[in-house]
Amino acid sequence: MRLCNSFHSQRDQTSPMKPYILILILLSCNTQPKQIKTIATSTEIPTTPQVYNLILPTDTIPGRINIPQLTEPIRAMTAFYAAMGGTLCTKDSCQLTTALGLGKQGSPTHQYLIKKYFPNDTVANAVLDRDCVLPQSGASSFTDFAYLTITHQGDTVQVDYNLMYYNRGNSEFIKGPDTYLFKDNTFKKLKRNLWQFIDK
Repeated sequence: MRLCNSFHSQRDQTSPMKPYILILILLSCNTQPKQIKTIATSTEIPTTPQVYNLILPTDTIPGRINIPQLTEPIRAMTAFYAAMGGTLCTKDSCQLTTALGLGKQGSPTHQYLIKKYFPNDTVANAVLDRDCVLPQSGASSFTDFAYLTITHQGDTVQVDYNLMYYNRGNSEFIKGPDTYLFKDNTFKKLKRNLWQFIDK
């Protein structure tokens, strides 16, 4: 502010300011910190359904990514699905992973969340073994989510989705829901349709 910048030069040319005027000027010069929206880390089990519409269906595939404020367990679940299915993936990034604030596909933070919440999951171990890498969108074979919704109630988490799998001119769709038990701050698969070729 001009008042703040010129304060010292004016002080030498005029009579001493009254104390309360000086206090008001100094307070007006303070810069207030910006409010930053943070990711909640609560692991409390909700008694009413908590619905997270993460990818909204549109006329095109993938759908529109929409990341609300997430608890860390739900962020980890979303990170896991971002490692199983694509969202306009390029050589080193996928839009859902980026929107979660995890950086590039398979970044240390991305992999850490999956390891932490899926320690004994066969598919989680498989995606980690390949550093969460997915084929690029538009390749001869790739996947993209049409929509993705996660619902958390009690100790159960349900993942609803429609994942397009494109392979050399042919497309098919893999649909949820998948169901998990959330206990002792980790997820255990109850039922899952994705990656069934590994999940046996």
